[in-house]
This record gives sequence, structure tokens and C-alpha cells, in this order.
Amino acid sequence: MGFCMESARIMLIIFNFIFWLSGVALLGVGIWFLVDPNIAHYLEVVNFDLEGNALKYSAYILIAFGAFIFLVGFTGCCGAIRKSKCLIGFYLMFLVIVFAGELAAGIIVAIFRSEIEDKVDKSLMKSLKTEYKFANESSITNSWDIIQKELKCCGAEGYKDYENSLYTNTTMNKIPLSCCIMENDQPKDATQCQMAVDNYYHAKGCKGGLIDWVKSHSVILIGIGCGLAGLQIIGFIFAVCLCRSFNMEEK
Repeated sequence: MGFCMESARIMLIIFNFIFWLSGVALLGVGIWFLVDPNIAHYLEVVNFDLEGNALKYSAYILIAFGAFIFLVGFTGCCGAIRKSKCLIGFYLMFLVIVFAGELAAGIIVAIFRSEIEDKVDKSLMKSLKTEYKFANESSITNSWDIIQKELKCCGAEGYKDYENSLYTNTTMNKIPLSCCIMENDQPKDATQCQMAVDNYYHAKGCKGGLIDWVKSHSVILIGIGCGLAGLQIIGFIFAVCLCRSFNMEEK
């Protein structure tokens, strides 16, 4: 029984070292989602006029639980080293909380991912029609310009999305420069492009690329949230085994 207890203690300490590293990973991914300017531009366009921002909320959850994991890991290590049933009990409770939080973050993003195509149409069209202005006049304009340049697209479904928009009603142009085909970082022909002449602008819409971007980035959050939640089951097993060893030793 002494060998079993020592084995459980050592395994729990090793697990908590890995657990701490997972906390660093959660913090890093969560902070990356919040501070990366490119991600911010994509999220602003995708989530314009939507009630929720699942990716951003999930990033906040990951950051919170990433920081909380340091406390949980410390509690587990102290409980294993001091052979404290009380600390191990708190450790088990904290593991359940972290498990539930990470799983919740993964589920929130998974639900949002499955509904993104239905929800994003109205959001994209409204932001183009009512909020897109001259370059650098608003944050949504800058975000659209960056996305159209990076994805080599124009509008949501295509360039005609700009018809009867705030932008076209205040200019003589049909589309903005960010829709243009570039040569050496400059429009191939700005005048022809902004008049929507074929072969001078990107004909495809941005909707497909934006949806693909959301789905690919949501996989990261889902994978980390659910993957680490599964990892914690191992720690839970080690902690339960150690508690049982304590009980057997007391007998």
C-alpha cells in the first residue's frame, strides 16, 4: 500500500507540472485571441450587429481558467507532498470547476461554429451598407479593407453588395480600393477597379473566406478547451487514488 501511495503521489506531482504548462497554453491562446490585431479585425466584421461574440467570450474563459490552473496545480502539489486529505479534496473540487469551465468554452464555440453561416449574412451586409465609409474613417472600414486585401475578395457575396451603400452614395466609385487586384502593393489600375471593370478587381465575395476563418480558429479553442478538460480526468483519477491510499493507511 505504501508503494501505491508513493506512486500516486509522484504521478500527481508530475501531472500537476504538465497541468501548469497547460495553464500557460490557455493563457497564451486566450491572450493571443484578444490582442492579435488581425483577429480583432476579423471578429469586428463577423460579429457586427450580432448579439454575442462567442470566440471572444471563450478567450476570456480560457484566460481566467489558465490563471486559475496555477492555484489548482499548487494545491494539488501541496496536498500530495504534505499527504493532506483536505488539500486533495480542494484540489478535486477545483479540478471539477476547471473541467466544467473549459468544456463550457469548447461547447460555446462549437455551437457558434455550427450557426455562424446562418448568422453572419445579415451582419456582413449591414456593416457594408451602413457603416463602410472612406478609408480610415471608421474601425469597421479599416477591418473590411484589411480583410478584402488579405482574402482577395470584395463585399460579402460580391462587389454588387456595395450598391446603394453609404460608400457608393457619397462617392462616384462602385467599390473601394481594397477590392482591387494589386501589383507591387498598388492597385493594378485604381480608376478601372473602382468602376468595377472586369480583371481589375476581385470578383469573389468575402463571406466564404470569413466563415472558413471562423471555423478554423474556432477549432483551436474547441481543441484546447475540450482536450485539456479530458487531460484533467487523469489528474482527477490520480487524486482519487491518493485519497484512497490515505484512507487505507489510516486503517
